[in-house]
Amino acid sequence: MPIVYKLLIGVQAQQDLEEVWASDPSAAGVLEALLERLKTDQQLLDSLTVQGFGAYGTGGIHVDTWVAQQRAGRNLWRLKHWELEKQGKRYRMVYALDPRISRYYVLGIFLRDFNYDISDPRTLRVLNAYDQLGIPPYR
Repeated sequence: MPIVYKLLIGVQAQQDLEEVWASDPSAAGVLEALLERLKTDQQLLDSLTVQGFGAYGTGGIHVDTWVAQQRAGRNLWRLKHWELEKQGKRYRMVYALDPRISRYYVLGIFLRDFNYDISDPRTLRVLNAYDQLGIPPYR
């Protein structure tokens, strides 16, 4: 029997999405549609941990590791939506995978000015949310 993964959206990520709705409803609609599709499309959900999936516009999304956090043992990833990129709307979703229970957690939705630096409050917020999930470190 195949493993079925689930996608959950964290409270803070939901608040991020609500802020996008307030500032850019068309982008929020695209992001919301992607989240809904990920919840029901197991094949697309499976691609969320394929490094480089959709690179150079070859898919609807582009998946990449959060390199510094992966090196620190955290299973954190990021994705961008090509449709939004083509419109100059540069949003990133940051998410984690807990492979023990086959769950993805969206932890943040940010404009591209988010640079993943440890001094950025958004980084600290994501790391705190990740740590609260209790996902064990890996190496």
